Amino acid sequence: MNNFNRGKLFFIKFLQVLLSILFFLALVFVIKWRIDSLYLNSISNRKVQLSIVDEFTKTANEILVATGLKDEKSVKPIVALDEGKEENEDDDNTKAKITIPEGTNVDGLGEILMSKGLIKDLNAYKALVDDMQIGNKIVPGTYDLNKGLKVREILAKISNTNLKTYNININEGATPADVAKTLMDNGVIVSQQAFVDSCNNLGVTAFAPGTHEILMPSKVANIIKSLAKN
Repeated sequence: MNNFNRGKLFFIKFLQVLLSILFFLALVFVIKWRIDSLYLNSISNRKVQLSIVDEFTKTANEILVATGLKDEKSVKPIVALDEGKEENEDDDNTKAKITIPEGTNVDGLGEILMSKGLIKDLNAYKALVDDMQIGNKIVPGTYDLNKGLKVREILAKISNTNLKTYNININEGATPADVAKTLMDNGVIVSQQAFVDSCNNLGVTAFAPGTHEILMPSKVANIIKSLAKN
């Protein structure tokens, strides 16, 4: 009887500990879900909503990458536009007039854009400037910008950069050299060898077959990550 009572007490304590752990993990998940949602909205000009299924998938992938069970790949999270807001609302058509003084650097431009509500996250803004490689291409002057523009579009205007979208088809089993040739033939890159060397540096040898959309300008390393096979 004593053994039975001890076993019963142990089982109850075990359940209490297990429930406490599950509650803690659920709380952490909800907090992470909220933080990710706030981050997505901070880098978007429209209200977006990250579903709990998308957050679960995102978290699972992050755990697999952290444990080495899955190669890291730059993937845009799947989000749904908030149905409570129409794309053509007046806010999207509101103009913001900014003046960029001579000699303005990346940090200074970020402060100007932030003050006018054109960006909401300086770190995401700097990452995009780095990806587009326009840090030394800021053109001083006065601009009337539509607040409905994406940050990439705003930066393109301010740096006098042309945005171009390429649809690239990659065959099953394509090597870095094959992909480099395809990108070179389509005018996406200017050096096949530099692309192959970057693949070697990143340890990327396999690519996801199918049609990929590439928005230029973008760093070669980021192009490779977007094309890499999971």
